[in-house]
Amino acid sequence: MSGIHGYNNRRYVRALTCAVVLGLAAALGFAQGVIRVSDREEIEIGKRAAGEIEFDLPMIDDPIITRYVTRIGLRLVRESGRSNIQYRFRIINSDEINAFALPGGFIYVHRGLIEAAENESQLAGVLAHEIGHIAARHHATQIKRSNIANLGLWSLGPVLGAGIKRTAVKQSSRVAIIGLFNKFSREDEREADRLAAKMLYDCNYDGRSLISFFDKLGAIEESKPQAIEQFFATHPQPEDRADNITDILETFPPKPNPVSDTRQFQQVKKRLSAIKPAAQPSSASAADEDSEDEDSRNREIAAVFAPIFYQGLGDEPRYDYITNFDFDKDWRGDNNWNNAANVAFPLNAWIYYSVRETGTHYFVHYAAFHPRDYKGGNRRGRFLSEAIRRGVDALGRHDPTGRADEAVLAHENDLEGCLVVAQKKGDDPARARVVYVETLAHNKFLKYVPEDSPLAGFDAVKMQGRRPKLFIEPKGHGIEAWRDDEQQQKNCVNGVMIYTFTGAAEDSSKRPKGPTGYDLTPIETTLWPRALQGLNPTYGLTHDYATILIDIVGPDGQTVEKDIVIGQIGSAFRGAIGGANLARPPWGWFDGTERDSPLGEWFFDPARTIKRHFNPGDDFSTAYIPESVLRWFNDQKPKQ
Repeated sequence: MSGIHGYNNRRYVRALTCAVVLGLAAALGFAQGVIRVSDREEIEIGKRAAGEIEFDLPMIDDPIITRYVTRIGLRLVRESGRSNIQYRFRIINSDEINAFALPGGFIYVHRGLIEAAENESQLAGVLAHEIGHIAARHHATQIKRSNIANLGLWSLGPVLGAGIKRTAVKQSSRVAIIGLFNKFSREDEREADRLAAKMLYDCNYDGRSLISFFDKLGAIEESKPQAIEQFFATHPQPEDRADNITDILETFPPKPNPVSDTRQFQQVKKRLSAIKPAAQPSSASAADEDSEDEDSRNREIAAVFAPIFYQGLGDEPRYDYITNFDFDKDWRGDNNWNNAANVAFPLNAWIYYSVRETGTHYFVHYAAFHPRDYKGGNRRGRFLSEAIRRGVDALGRHDPTGRADEAVLAHENDLEGCLVVAQKKGDDPARARVVYVETLAHNKFLKYVPEDSPLAGFDAVKMQGRRPKLFIEPKGHGIEAWRDDEQQQKNCVNGVMIYTFTGAAEDSSKRPKGPTGYDLTPIETTLWPRALQGLNPTYGLTHDYATILIDIVGPDGQTVEKDIVIGQIGSAFRGAIGGANLARPPWGWFDGTERDSPLGEWFFDPARTIKRHFNPGDDFSTAYIPESVLRWFNDQKPKQ
């Protein structure tokens, strides 16, 4: 069962769709003319669409509920006739009675549908219908018929819609994605029902559960039509489907004692009732909506310029895979070295980001995390580093920035990154032009301009559209421009893993030959709040950043100076292996050759830093749009 009601502004959705047609065609490599959709291409389309859906809709992440639904789904998949692809089942925290499938095996069930079902066989019937659409490759047929003309909403992900109210864009994007893939023909729906009936029979479920569920939906439609309007927007009426399924069931020999309900289903419903429903957008305060709009815009901006990372792989490739600090489901820094070796923890690819914006430019920081910096080797480097550390401690040398320990080889945790600066052209980030790129490599900022830049005296960085191509060295993880030369390749004994932004955080260990898709996660809601707590399981060193002065655009459009008290906050991740507490968050990054620069300036005030490094013209503003910077600091009282 699939579908969602149409968005009111259909003309806008169609225009938005057409605007990104070429982006999708280039991303997936489709040629003009007849399109033959392979499994790989279908899965890639579904993956990108799923990234948008899960970014926009509230998901239920309860492992017991998710495992239960997945277990039923996979049992049906085995009897579907198309079990050669990987299926994924997620529960949306919405009381709407609906379910839908995306290409390539991505299936979503609203909690409202589970709560409306009376028994397990009814839920299994819904899942079987969605699996039926995938097994019959109905999505692939739609892609062929559309000839790409109706695709592309996810190809640029959340970068759509700059200059338009962001919540409207998110709603239209989500609705268009779901609606596009779930407006099946009458015959497609009948075929999915027939396949569902056969799957239910083969799994010993009571096939008549689908009919009884349709009867219940009909009763709900009379009393609460708004609860299931999405369902009926894209599905035939229940009585038509009941006749179709009955005809199929009558062709099967009867089975004794088919499964109707289970104790697990009722336990899951009870567990689901204890989870608080997600707040509806209409109930959000104006401040919450503004904050959500700003979050959405920042992600849009970050997605436009998201770099392509060429990650070198050393002799221990797993420790070169990019992931997030809490890959092991906790925020402790002093167990990441050991937990990285535990294959039970997937190393999903996330890139941290933060956005600043002036009237003339965008400034986007990106940061790549690795649980181990293992230069010198995992064992030899670790023990040698600890010996050097003890020597440094014996000499009494101490520096809150960690500069005294730079001779240390291996250490726990590593976070290095880059700063991408784009010159605006109107309000649409997708029209902006990248003009400067700086990367961090072992406490030094490397300065680049695009290859076609008229600026002289700087090294060049290759670009793919608006995305810089960057190389991350193996073992030590310093970042520089991708040159694809012998010098960069010499330590990549296991090749290079390519990471590109797709909106889905893929597990690198399952894609040893790449490429791997990564997702973006904001620094201000992950690494930053824990830094405000001072010393804690995440941060092992603090630094007093005191007060910083930045320029902002005042209400009258004039530049005003704003003082922001930051104070004593976490400045290095807690790490016990090798060099202690050596990995730093972005506000702890520095260039060792710029001794007079205050710690954190590159992150807190990138516009002023770039102006000093590149000496741009008078058309370069250092005054930030307030929303892009002040929300970080308002009402936050770090512990001293």
